[in-house]
Amino acid sequence: MAWVKRFLVLSVAVLAIGAVSMTAFGQESNAAKAKPFYESGKARSAQGDFDGAIIEFTKVIEIDPKSPLAYAARGNAKLNLGALDEAIADFSKAIEIDPSRFIPYLNRGAAKVDKGDIDGAIADYTKVLTLDPKSVLAYRNRGCALQQKGDLEGARSDFQQAIQLANDEGAYQRFYLYLLGQKQKPRPLPTELKATVARWKDGWKKTVGLFLTGEIDEGALMEQAAHGTPKAVREQKCEGFYYAGVIKLTRGETVAAKELFERCVATQLHTFPEFQLARAELANIGHSEKTKQ
Repeated sequence: MAWVKRFLVLSVAVLAIGAVSMTAFGQESNAAKAKPFYESGKARSAQGDFDGAIIEFTKVIEIDPKSPLAYAARGNAKLNLGALDEAIADFSKAIEIDPSRFIPYLNRGAAKVDKGDIDGAIADYTKVLTLDPKSVLAYRNRGCALQQKGDLEGARSDFQQAIQLANDEGAYQRFYLYLLGQKQKPRPLPTELKATVARWKDGWKKTVGLFLTGEIDEGALMEQAAHGTPKAVREQKCEGFYYAGVIKLTRGETVAAKELFERCVATQLHTFPEFQLARAELANIGHSEKTKQ
């Protein structure tokens, strides 16, 4: 399911943060005081209660103002709420305290893309790769940002690199790469993609792959997207609307594609590349419509 994939940014950040010794909060006495609030904040974030998470992470910061973990975690919660300037401020503070940690750069890049600062996002993703040259997420996210900027060859290169580094056969990177090629010039389906999808276990990732390879139709894709927890359904619909929209767009069905992109954006999943790419497609469609007037 989509939630297994992600938190693109969010799930990886939580794991990375959780794995660090609580001494990162500063003095050990402060760590002991802050830990219950930090754990409560993580739990609230996992449940989608980002407002509650912000309250808990703020309590951690009040106890230890030098905690990069608390600032990064609070930034994640704010990013999920679309509070972009506040999220960027928290990520920047986490970086100021400890510039050696790559997660705040990664998530600040996502916030910058959402804000429309594509060049700033690319710079942050590139910084991640200097700290962690094997970051699949950095290559994937930078590829999406380059695509939005119009650097399609740069995007292609990053997606290919992400596929090579991924240990899960690079599912979403393969999707982005295939759709990028289809947008440039519709071409026959790569047999390699179809064979790769066939090897995957049943689940949402495979459902998307089967849709893109023409094994199932849009109705079957969206029917499957409606199954799961409320969180999973929201995430799957975000992705499903985007992928279905791109296929419509490649077929010249602009009106139908626009509606699907609008439904993707309406999920408000700011941290998802599909949300960001759908919004970029809507901007392109709007520009084309004005040009024709």
